[in-house]
Amino acid sequence: MLTAGQNAFVVVASMLAAVGVIAILNRLWPIHHRKMVNDVTGWQLGVLGTTYGVILGFMLSTVWSDFHSAELNASLEAASVLNAYNIGAELPAPKNEMMRDLARRYGEVVLHEEWPAMQRSEELHAGGQITAKMWQLLQESKTGPEGVTPVVDHLMTVMSNLSERRNQRETQLRTRLPNLLWVLLILGGVATVFSSCALGNDSKWLHYCQVLALTFVVSVALAAIADLTRPFEGSVAVSPESFEHVVAAMQGRVY
Repeated sequence: MLTAGQNAFVVVASMLAAVGVIAILNRLWPIHHRKMVNDVTGWQLGVLGTTYGVILGFMLSTVWSDFHSAELNASLEAASVLNAYNIGAELPAPKNEMMRDLARRYGEVVLHEEWPAMQRSEELHAGGQITAKMWQLLQESKTGPEGVTPVVDHLMTVMSNLSERRNQRETQLRTRLPNLLWVLLILGGVATVFSSCALGNDSKWLHYCQVLALTFVVSVALAAIADLTRPFEGSVAVSPESFEHVVAAMQGRVY
């Protein structure tokens, strides 16, 4: 995904390209000739702009909802790790220290290894290996002399939640917007901006300002969709703050 600086460059480049299109049209297709077809192209631009605006707004709403869901899921995963750490203390020794150590390691691995890997869109493995060891330890406690105690039963629920949240995070990392939708968004934006450039307007500067404003809105919206659709990458990404708090709590530090 693009950084904030790269996104800004794309927006500025799009606006300059729109200005260039107007300048070329003014030279090849004089304004007074274009004004003659404004009555035809004007309402067509209105229909096109309205349709594209609805699509753009719907996509922004959808990717923002997905981004918020990724934030919430990360917070719940961190809470599950802390619950496993706290409840694990109630297991018989030495399994209690083993469970707490595994929970602490899981939080540190997610924070220091997996989060940077997600920003590079890389596969995650280390945390999954730790959860497998936590499940194995829990199964050993379940089949031990004491059997299924309330603590073991509670830990199984917590571990189920942790595994579910982790799988959800991995799914959100792999999810991509379909190429067909990107074709629709990009070509629709180009068509809308070009149609605006093709209108005839006696006031050149007003026309430039109108097209620049439209291009700015469209390009920024597309950049926002591109960032939000990958919640762990780019200039707008889910923060690991919840895991920072949890790791600090498990290490006995005041955060």
